[in-house]
Amino acid sequence: MNDVSAEHARPRVAFLVTSLSGSGHLVRTLALADAVAETRAETGAENGARTLVLSGGRPLGDLAAPAVPLVQLPPLLVAGRDFSRPTDAAGRPADADLMAARRAAIQAALETFAPDVLVAETWPLGRRRLTDEFLEAIATARAARPSAKVLTSVRDIPEPPSRPDRITTAATHLADHVDAVLCHGDQDVLPLHTTWPLPADGPPIRYTGYVATKATPAPAAGSRDEVLVAVGGGDIGAALLDLAARAALLSARPWRLRVGGPAAAARALALSAQYPAPNLTIEPAGADYRARLARAAVSVSLAGYNTVTDLAPLDTPALLVPDETAGEREQAIRADALARSPGIVVSRLEALTERGLSELAEAMAKGPRRPPLPLSLDGAARAAEIILTNAGRS
Repeated sequence: MNDVSAEHARPRVAFLVTSLSGSGHLVRTLALADAVAETRAETGAENGARTLVLSGGRPLGDLAAPAVPLVQLPPLLVAGRDFSRPTDAAGRPADADLMAARRAAIQAALETFAPDVLVAETWPLGRRRLTDEFLEAIATARAARPSAKVLTSVRDIPEPPSRPDRITTAATHLADHVDAVLCHGDQDVLPLHTTWPLPADGPPIRYTGYVATKATPAPAAGSRDEVLVAVGGGDIGAALLDLAARAALLSARPWRLRVGGPAAAARALALSAQYPAPNLTIEPAGADYRARLARAAVSVSLAGYNTVTDLAPLDTPALLVPDETAGEREQAIRADALARSPGIVVSRLEALTERGLSELAEAMAKGPRRPPLPLSLDGAARAAEIILTNAGRS
């Protein structure tokens, strides 16, 4: 087979994702796209699939450049968890022109790429305000390649629906437009029906295990006496960082606070000026996070998906403080499930004081290391196999 024919034989997989707050959805999608590109397909492709990621949320910013092709759509963002008022990149309310520009960019990219599989991240078990653009993306993909399959990709716990009719609406979209649901979790730990009791006659639900991003090579770093506090890349977590800084002032132990998000450097400088202390380091998120996490005396963090996959293979005692902003329940459900494992403690932010946090961290740091969490972390490879099976051309 010549180079042109070989390239044509490679299946094509497109991913449509919008991280409205933070970067977790995009990070997971990039890990999936990377795995698909590397996995040898049973359909005859020698070098995996060609992949394309359409990202409609926050621009990459502090994330490393992806190894797979990425098209940045006109961004749609939310402040904190206020999903009712999305904005553009400048903070202006999202209007009809912005949404039309997004749909046009999606259509142009998919018409050119003509995917064998379109992976819709979260929708229709979320992102309901973006239903029009997901439906248009599906129609465009199937017009460009009539045999194209559509898969929905969801984390272990999609945010539970606030009303029963949203389950019905999602089930209808699944039945009408989706060939299978990839749930990136463990059925024995948190089955999808825990939060989304979908009809049994809908498209099959395939559990992949958890999608753990590749570790960035880094030398062993950090003190084994250190309390490591990290809050991810969104606007949330500011209150936990502030509380942790005040808790560190009551401790003789070294504390390190990691600030995420596009304004991480400025936020870290401001907190450092507000809470100067010799045992307290406040800095932007860095590539050595996992190395430090493995050596830390105790971890303090939110209970997001990527945080849990970072913690899972390690023996570091962990205090999880789930984000429950605006009534969100996903992190609390995940944290409470994981708290059944030794060495995982869960506390609500409103129940913590600086002294309480300092004393709890000290007690956990002096206690035993914990066993790794019993989670399957090969979700990217397993998902890639399922996606490529669906990409077979007739």
